[in-house]
Amino acid sequence: MVYQVGIALFFHLVDFITGFIKALKLKQVSSSKMRDGMFKKVGFVLCYIIAIVIDKYGYLVGFSLNFSILPVVIAYAVCTELVSILENISKINPDLKITKLKEFFQVKEDDKNADETK
Repeated sequence: MVYQVGIALFFHLVDFITGFIKALKLKQVSSSKMRDGMFKKVGFVLCYIIAIVIDKYGYLVGFSLNFSILPVVIAYAVCTELVSILENISKINPDLKITKLKEFFQVKEDDKNADETK
């Protein structure tokens, strides 16, 4: 469980760093955007805490799940951060267009969205 949360926190950190580098490159550093991003990350951490409490003590209030919800919450958060990291990287280095990164990670998109990213 500790490793799962640690991996998620790593992705949050990488997203923050790549987002900051992107903002520096584009000369768009904004304290309000950074603050909003940090609030979103705090929201994810609160979700981890809630999931841990439900997984460990949910049975005391009637939750009898046959699976742990923490991995589901973490998978969602990591996927969200991964998409953001890929977008940031494509802005930092235009040679790594988002469509090429998506192809590498085998992400499919419809034709309309593909035209917008070229």
